[in-house]
Amino acid sequence: MPSKHLRVLFITEGTYPYAVGGVSRWCEQLLFGLEGAFTVLALWGPQQTKPALPLPPGTTLRTLHLFRPPRPFPFSPAPLHALLPALEKLFSFLELDLASFQEGLWELFLLRKRHLHDLFLHPKVQGLLSQRLSLLLGRPPTLGEGLAVLHWLRSTLLPLLALDPIPEVDLVHATSGGLAVIPAWLVSRHLGVPFLLTEHGVFLRERYLAFSETNPSPAERLVQARFYHLTSRLAYQKADFITTVSRFNLRWEVELGADPKRIRVVANGIDPAQFPEAPPHLEGPPTAVWVGRIDPLKDLLTLVEAFGRVREALPEARLLLFGPVPRGNEGYAASVRARVEELGLGANVRFMGPASPVYQAYHQGWVGVLSSISEGFPYTVIENMAVGRTLVGTRVGSVGEVLEGVGEVVPAMDPEALAEALLSFLQDPERCLEQGKKAREKVLTLYTLERMLQEFSAIYKGLVLRGAVEVPE
Repeated sequence: MPSKHLRVLFITEGTYPYAVGGVSRWCEQLLFGLEGAFTVLALWGPQQTKPALPLPPGTTLRTLHLFRPPRPFPFSPAPLHALLPALEKLFSFLELDLASFQEGLWELFLLRKRHLHDLFLHPKVQGLLSQRLSLLLGRPPTLGEGLAVLHWLRSTLLPLLALDPIPEVDLVHATSGGLAVIPAWLVSRHLGVPFLLTEHGVFLRERYLAFSETNPSPAERLVQARFYHLTSRLAYQKADFITTVSRFNLRWEVELGADPKRIRVVANGIDPAQFPEAPPHLEGPPTAVWVGRIDPLKDLLTLVEAFGRVREALPEARLLLFGPVPRGNEGYAASVRARVEELGLGANVRFMGPASPVYQAYHQGWVGVLSSISEGFPYTVIENMAVGRTLVGTRVGSVGEVLEGVGEVVPAMDPEALAEALLSFLQDPERCLEQGKKAREKVLTLYTLERMLQEFSAIYKGLVLRGAVEVPE
């Protein structure tokens, strides 16, 4: 393990310790499993809330609230003539000019002790942005578009600069390739310490997918897409080392500028002792089990459509859905329930709520199922495998790599293919058990928590003590 005197700034984004989920669980595993003095810098929304997950003894928690109005500022305002050159460079992200963008971020960082909030909406700033947007839109942005863009940039960026006092650390570890990259790179440059990036899902890909769920103006869509694009490129070029959970992610990272010699795939891991093996026989009607949070990215609507086709061929089949409805997803959950009723699946599809302990949910299935349109490295897959049950999953993130040889993988958003794969197991109990046994063996070999912690311990040591980490050919 790294020396317990190793000091790490551990930056999270919308996850640990305020939200429960796969990334939060990974953060918790790392913080409790590695020795060191951790400062957790959590990027969160505007609302004050209590942590949902525990922190290790001695860990310091600091939270940067995005989109929150600023508190009374004790320092004098920044002069406009100092802010304008920084913003002119920053706005170069609209032309995808990474060098100017990062220098604009750095100059804003140097102004962080001055009051910048009001100046962001100064007429000269609006004019500066309007000139850049006009060239890209082919027309001047409306006043409303310009103000919306500046408000978004101000509400996003200024909280990320509220870093003082900057903790003295030996390593900065960002757990997302998104906004967490900005404070990670700034602190790394300020202190001259290594910057480690870990990606679970591909941040940029997920932001692009999210645009389909919202309806921003053309100017806002353009600004946000290019800002996130440049932030991802900054992450991949400036991180001293990158860990990712799948080869799927690695391809995106290299395409966006990451050096493959500085990337290592480090799969998530679990403690097999927490997932006792299911009985070596199958009981009750043919049953598929889904576990997760009810969220649009999990695409339960496609799963329900697929199970309608399963029911036609296998009327007694059941689908058990285990998991919570996060705040804000109530409407999506209602749409899933409504679709179940529309298809007449009320007797076949059951909403079970959260399972505790979760292994009991996996034990009830003949086969597990994952229908997501985006994933990093879902714990539910290896948990399902660990109890000795096979799984059908969509070809997203690491799912195809993990299920290779022990399950079935189908394209996302394809109910016909998903139904066919589920039927191939639900109509063949012997195949379910045979593949389930192989799945458990694969987890015990490749996806244990002990292995994951050993790899991150070596990476921490390599970066702090030698300034580099070797990547096997």
